[in-house]
Amino acid sequence: MTFLAKSADKNGHAETLLAHTLTVVQMAHGLCDRLPLPVEARDSLRSKLELAAALHDIGKASPGFQRVLAGTQKDWNGWRHEVLSAGFASALKSGVPEEVLFAVLFHHKEIPGTKNGISFFNNLPEGWPRMLREWQESEPLVHAFWSEVCANIERMECGGVAPVCGINLAPGWLNDSQTHGQRQKIEANRRFEASRLRGLLISADHLASGHRRLPAMVAAREFEMKHGARPFQKKAAATVGNAILRAPTGSGKTEAALLWAGVNEIENGRLFYVLPFTAAINAMHTRLGDSFPGKRESIGVLHGRATHHLYSQMLQDYPSDRLRAQKEAGARAKLAHEMYHPIRVCTPHQLLRHSLHGRGWEQMLTEFPGSCVVFDEIHSYDPSLAGLTLGTARLLAKRFGAKILFGSATFPSFLQRLIQDLIPCTVIEPDPMAQGDREVIERKRHNLRIADGNALAALETICADALDGKSVLVVCNHVRTAQDLYQALIAKMPSDEIVLFHSRFNMEDRSRIERTLSTKTLPKVLVATQVVEVSLDIDFDCGYLEPAPMDALVQRMGRVNRKGIRPPAPIVVFRESFSKYAIYDSALVQRTIEELATLRNPIGENDLVEACDRVYRDGYTAEQRLVFDERLNHPYLVEFNQRLMAGRSEPWVDKVMDEVEGRADVLPRCLLSRHQALSNDKLWLEADALLVNVRTRPYHGRIDWKHDPPLVDAKYTKEGLQP
Repeated sequence: MTFLAKSADKNGHAETLLAHTLTVVQMAHGLCDRLPLPVEARDSLRSKLELAAALHDIGKASPGFQRVLAGTQKDWNGWRHEVLSAGFASALKSGVPEEVLFAVLFHHKEIPGTKNGISFFNNLPEGWPRMLREWQESEPLVHAFWSEVCANIERMECGGVAPVCGINLAPGWLNDSQTHGQRQKIEANRRFEASRLRGLLISADHLASGHRRLPAMVAAREFEMKHGARPFQKKAAATVGNAILRAPTGSGKTEAALLWAGVNEIENGRLFYVLPFTAAINAMHTRLGDSFPGKRESIGVLHGRATHHLYSQMLQDYPSDRLRAQKEAGARAKLAHEMYHPIRVCTPHQLLRHSLHGRGWEQMLTEFPGSCVVFDEIHSYDPSLAGLTLGTARLLAKRFGAKILFGSATFPSFLQRLIQDLIPCTVIEPDPMAQGDREVIERKRHNLRIADGNALAALETICADALDGKSVLVVCNHVRTAQDLYQALIAKMPSDEIVLFHSRFNMEDRSRIERTLSTKTLPKVLVATQVVEVSLDIDFDCGYLEPAPMDALVQRMGRVNRKGIRPPAPIVVFRESFSKYAIYDSALVQRTIEELATLRNPIGENDLVEACDRVYRDGYTAEQRLVFDERLNHPYLVEFNQRLMAGRSEPWVDKVMDEVEGRADVLPRCLLSRHQALSNDKLWLEADALLVNVRTRPYHGRIDWKHDPPLVDAKYTKEGLQP
């Protein structure tokens, strides 16, 4: 009899259980070969994982399950094939380690007591007696099948099988009790091993089911600079261990980070490049693809909207087949969640999902050891996110031997001290005594003026600069302010010479705007919000900026005369905001304005660094420090061994990270017909790109939550979603 692993597809092709099993075994071998472990440890793990992969789906050979796959039986009574797989594994006469049994039993679901757990009664799975009676009908055929598997993987010593009667797991494995459960009954090193095997088996199963081949490994040392390295970049290339990199915008900070990774990587070590905003992540993903030619598929991108970014890339490969581009984009986005890419660009939340034991956290046990992790622009994190991120960085460095680099153009001294108290770091920054670095430090990019009033009072000056042939950047603190200023400008200038950019555009328009800004020809005027601070590689001739904290203003200024190869560019910072609603701490903004007012033109990089230190001389407020310390010392970050529980994830992890609280993706009602048309054509990504991510409070009472997707009663125009 030929056992099936999956039902027949639309073409009538059904994958056999033997073919699937051997494909998963092969994928397990490939994953083990790429682990950042010593050879002996890798071989030991490979032997266990190979056995788990060979056994993981053998329970599908049960007659009832086969009838379901063949379409002659409707369902299988809610039974789980993996419990029979674990029962069969328990019957091997050669013996199977409990950690392998655990991985087989829980390669789909979690332990009892969790939301996604398998139900057990008296240490036996639900429905076990009836499952066992059905299983016995085909036991001789299964034994023959297993002999064939053993022959294929050359593990004939595992061929002897006794009758299946139960699952040989100690009761402690199945209990999440805080007083007498797994943490109390099972040693930490065994829980670790079971979790690691489970994570590897899940990834091997997913990748094999998707018929994927692992991409080429990438070593950071393969990176080659197109031009000669500056002295601070050479220092980065010679710095072994954790580091803090402080370098001006446009001076080659990314190249320095890659050179640092090249000297710190171990064999098969992973590289994680962490950025706070999706636009910056997308740009870095593209940039790293260019930095490692021929290995683009080895570089993954991981954030909530990554599929849309990948879709834009796939459209270049399949310009006449949007459905195929969509399918490939979706598949590649899923791969970033597996043990697939040796280099990943992601948000900090994706790392926190692992360190705080969110779903799939077991990957960290195989991919984080010896990894290189670059946290870029960490100065922009709020105290809560900074605490969780630094707590995670400390865990990675001390528990997993990862090497950490923190990079920023503006690194307040108080934050640098906090980091160095947690993780000793070498400081890398341009040296004023070195020729190549001195050029960076002494660069005078800006002439600054602090102006009374707000941006609306400068309309005539903005228009005059644009008409004079300059490219003008205007950065506002609020979406509504940017929209109002845009309306005022188009009354004085042709609208096609002005671009508006803020967070209340849908993905379709946002991508279009980003493509416009990535060309060599900039618009005469860009009116934007904070979306330009740490995202786009743009270079304007002059800037008009609403008041903000020093680090935010430095980032905005970095988008004007970015390379510093032109004469100092004029920058105007207003004392007042156009909106009466403050989004920044007023005292912090006031100190920033006062410090900027003391600087002498033209302004150099050191002037801004020193001013930033003075603004943040007191560090966090007492309330902010309390939040920071609480998140820094989260129990999962400081009690890793004690808290580790195999087969369990924490459903509260998203709430703890608090990334999207009070926000939602909504569809403007005026775009509903277009959304439906795209959906009818099965262009789900293009339909989804019409949604706008908003704070829900301003639209209270105007969102229809019963509709899928939620509809918002607000106009959507070329200026984005209206208030």
